[in-house]
Amino acid sequence: MSTVDVVLIGRNEGARLVAALGAVQGQARRMIYVDSGSGDGSVDAARAAGAEVVLLDLSQPFTAARARNAGFAALEGDSPDLVQFIDG
Repeated sequence: MSTVDVVLIGRNEGARLVAALGAVQGQARRMIYVDSGSGDGSVDAARAAGAEVVLLDLSQPFTAARARNAGFAALEGDSPDLVQFIDG
């Protein structure tokens, strides 16, 4: 069986984030949520759902590619067979 990790990226995703995490729980080995400055409780919701959280340095310009790369980097040293990226 292949190992699959999920990297979710977003900002102020709220209910969409909770739904996405709920959909992959039990399907993915690891869930990584990369947050780009949420103020709506998304970080707490991700942690409550069991996701590892990566907080982007907001002093650098945000891009979705940068967020995906940060999520992928969080998997370093424990690489899965597959990574599913989900954007908010």
